[in-house]
Amino acid sequence: MKKLVLSLLVLASMNACNTKETKNEATISTDKESGSFTSMDEKSAKVKALLEAYAKNDTTVGYTLYADTIQVKDFYANNQEGENNTTKVNPGGRSGLFQGDMYVHTLNTEITVTTGPNTIKTFTFSDGRVHTAYWGTLVGIGRYTKAKNIVPLHVVMIWEGDKIVKMYRMWDPAPMKAEIEASLKK
Repeated sequence: MKKLVLSLLVLASMNACNTKETKNEATISTDKESGSFTSMDEKSAKVKALLEAYAKNDTTVGYTLYADTIQVKDFYANNQEGENNTTKVNPGGRSGLFQGDMYVHTLNTEITVTTGPNTIKTFTFSDGRVHTAYWGTLVGIGRYTKAKNIVPLHVVMIWEGDKIVKMYRMWDPAPMKAEIEASLKK
């Protein structure tokens, strides 16, 4: 009896080793959100260069990467509209984006952004979509408050070919609001 049970266990183990697992393949093929990510690709390097140029108030990298009609959504409190509370698309495409970003430089000096390890990742989804994400901080010295403004910044950039066509940003606008208020008192 022991030999029979042992033989059945060995046979079952051999069969299990040779049987392909189909559950994961089925899940991957239907999950549009699956894919791979890396930080050592060309798009991650371009975003790093973009962020470093932004800190210097240099828009030349942005002009090469952003589509003219880029859609930018800033996720922060009370920037939503409609019954579904959809985040508003900023007006003006690329030129509107640059105008708003330059305002940060008007309010701050000595701007830096973190671009170290684990701050930038490019995701390639199983259906071909490509997104590059940034998790870091923007730091500046307020022109009016003289405060050190440390702003956590989360950005997702959606690519079509070599152009960024959509961007989603999330940050705390409180330091910028404090600078605006201080500028109005001067």
